[in-house]
Amino acid sequence: MGFLGGVFGSARNRFGNKVLAQVLAYDAVESAEFDEEAFEVVVRRRGSDSYAKLSLEALFKRCEGRPEHERVQRVADLVEPFLTDQRAEPWEEAAKRLRPVLRPADRSQFGMAGIRARDVLLTRPVLPFLSEMVVVDNPSTMRFVTTADLAAWGVAADEVFSTAHYNLTDIAMSTLSAFEPAAGAQVLDFADEDGDSYVGSLPLVGGWLAGAEARSGTRPVVFLPGHAGMLVILGGDPGTFDQVLALAEERYDEALRPLSPVPYTIDDDGELIPYRVPAGHPAWQSIRHAETRLAAAVYGGQTDKLRADDNREEAISALMHLRAPDGTEHTMTPWTGGTPTLLPHADYILFVITETNAFRVAWSDVAALVTLTPVPGYDPPRYRVDDHPSPSVMARLRALAS
Repeated sequence: MGFLGGVFGSARNRFGNKVLAQVLAYDAVESAEFDEEAFEVVVRRRGSDSYAKLSLEALFKRCEGRPEHERVQRVADLVEPFLTDQRAEPWEEAAKRLRPVLRPADRSQFGMAGIRARDVLLTRPVLPFLSEMVVVDNPSTMRFVTTADLAAWGVAADEVFSTAHYNLTDIAMSTLSAFEPAAGAQVLDFADEDGDSYVGSLPLVGGWLAGAEARSGTRPVVFLPGHAGMLVILGGDPGTFDQVLALAEERYDEALRPLSPVPYTIDDDGELIPYRVPAGHPAWQSIRHAETRLAAAVYGGQTDKLRADDNREEAISALMHLRAPDGTEHTMTPWTGGTPTLLPHADYILFVITETNAFRVAWSDVAALVTLTPVPGYDPPRYRVDDHPSPSVMARLRALAS
């Protein structure tokens, strides 16, 4: 073995040892070993005979050349559901420690190694590309609530979510003191470096942002770049807004577990919604950039997990994130005829006839001529299509190409 290999090890072994160190950091892990020959990590859960094998081959290929936080997130996606597979404590005890959390939507559905099919994670869509989940907040770790917990507790999902929200009442009330009548632009940075306070979950609590609006006299705009903490703008002018958009994207890029670079606010009923501005607004292009980045990231994770299923009959179309010459960003997905395909929702559909013959049409124009029905169970949504439409419809679509 050469000097560099002997001292530093191969890239595969360095990767395996990083995964091993991450897995061993979980309190719920009794032991873990990295098998270099099999290129897998064997994990044993504390207080149980259960173990899981994390095959690293596909993980290594997907993470090669990618930012470190992607490896951390992918490993967490694989190991955390296995560690939650344990007997639920009584409802009266667990209820006190329930907390709501936001996670990218692709994380809540697929790639759950080590978790039984009946023990799926409790989740519900709450914003485009984001899901609300619930955790049991233990002193040194947290575990995600599953549908098996609901059966053991004998409670409905709505009660679990409402209890988790109620448990944030004290911190919600205490933080409202930070909102005073806005005199010009204000930017509030609610830091939560270790995630223990769940302050980044406060926008989920009904009435909290409405209360902030009532106290400050201006409708707040919220950024949730990572899984912990948040930024809130009050009375933001265009210059301040652009600066905070850039800061939020920077934090999104640096976050160990990125959540969203998109700004959010509330509607007239106090419901949490994405913050949008009309085309031509100074911030429109920056917000569009954030929206397309989030869509590409979450659909990208979903695509990887769906394509990893060797038994799937449909082709899985990817979402492409593109930029026009004028700087406007949009998304597009290819529809290749001849095989059933699951399409992601995109701004444009690219009809691929041959390698050198393709044309794109706005999604709304396609939907006016072709039935695009979402398949149940996918968040973000997927639409099943078969072969290309009839020649007459294709001719009409080509006339609408841009």
